Amino acid sequence: MPTLAVVGAGPKGIAIAAKARALEAAGLAAPRVVLIDRGAVAGNWSGRQGYTSGLLALGTPPEKDVGFPYADSWGPASPAVTAAMADYTWQRHLIARGAYADWVDRGRMRPTHRQWSWYLREVAEKAQAEIIAAEVVSLEADGERWRLTVEPGEAIWADGVVVTGAGPPIRVAGQPDRHPRVLDGRSYWLHEHKTQVAQNACVIGSGETAASVVISLVSKLPKHSTIDVLTSRGVLYSRGESYEENRLYSDPGDWPGLAEAHRREFLVRTDRGVFSLQAEAILNQSRGFRALAGRAVAIQAGERQVAVTIEYGDERELVAYDLVVVAIGFQSGWFEGLLGEQARGRLADALAGAELERRIEADLSVAGLRPPLHLPVVAGLAQGPGFPNLSCLGLLSDRILRRYVATDGPARLALERSERV
Repeated sequence: MPTLAVVGAGPKGIAIAAKARALEAAGLAAPRVVLIDRGAVAGNWSGRQGYTSGLLALGTPPEKDVGFPYADSWGPASPAVTAAMADYTWQRHLIARGAYADWVDRGRMRPTHRQWSWYLREVAEKAQAEIIAAEVVSLEADGERWRLTVEPGEAIWADGVVVTGAGPPIRVAGQPDRHPRVLDGRSYWLHEHKTQVAQNACVIGSGETAASVVISLVSKLPKHSTIDVLTSRGVLYSRGESYEENRLYSDPGDWPGLAEAHRREFLVRTDRGVFSLQAEAILNQSRGFRALAGRAVAIQAGERQVAVTIEYGDERELVAYDLVVVAIGFQSGWFEGLLGEQARGRLADALAGAELERRIEADLSVAGLRPPLHLPVVAGLAQGPGFPNLSCLGLLSDRILRRYVATDGPARLALERSERV
């Protein structure tokens, strides 16, 4: 039985573990799936590890749960796999708590991040996911297998590795560590910021992380405070939510046929650097913040104020703030720091100078790299916009697990739409 190691026990890892159990229930020989995480299961969604307060509304509909979109990916076994996955649906989670009717009657409200973490933990328990409480400190290729060095514990050997989870926050030049007036998309939620005096704050970024921080600051800062939202795109945009946009997140069958320029534009317009409609609805009712065109190129932090160098076109300006939150996003390539000498060499050979996000195959692994390394967080450009986020967790698990499961009949790697309705 092959072993698939997943770095991170969040939504993607839990979805893979649940699908492996469903495959077993359908009579297929699934691999052993091991989730490795130093924190709690789904801990980044709880509000106790940063990244969120836990009280923010989920950006995607909860119906897009760990099995969505329940694609016909397993040939003749697909109906049995889908039936087994029914045990892990969001609706089943609510039914077990007697909350399903209330949720429907209230208009299928988005759960909070903390409520979503409860659901994910329940799925992990029901699927009997194998979870190792440790931190992966090294990832080395040894022949046709991976050797994962973890602390604490002994090394874990795997035939394939999936890397999930957010990396370290992206930084601005001069940004200090552990400064009370300079926070980021993770540390902001762990910081107790209390003041009775009106302040001027700056949130650097224009994506969902920045939107969450702005919503929080609007509610926390005293009256007459001001919040500049610094965006390199000039203005703040909201995420597209039409059928034509949403369908590509659920069903990326048509995605590879789009020109790369159009795929990149789609990602920018619908995912990267845009506010969700839920965040926009809240901020539309708020005052005290404004969009500021420009890019932060440097930060100088003092005891009382933080100076931000803002570049826009050919002009530069130095602006002082009482509080700065760098919410540009997180480093998707953080896993490269784990790679040992052999693994780095093999990755370099596989890329052959090409950009990583262009070298992701249908199973979300790096093309030409052996043993396989699956990187859903960078699969958006090559394989579909839903893989880096929560939009198609079931299809993500299908894509990855197909590499390790033999099926008797033909299986599809994506839910293709042969008819338009």
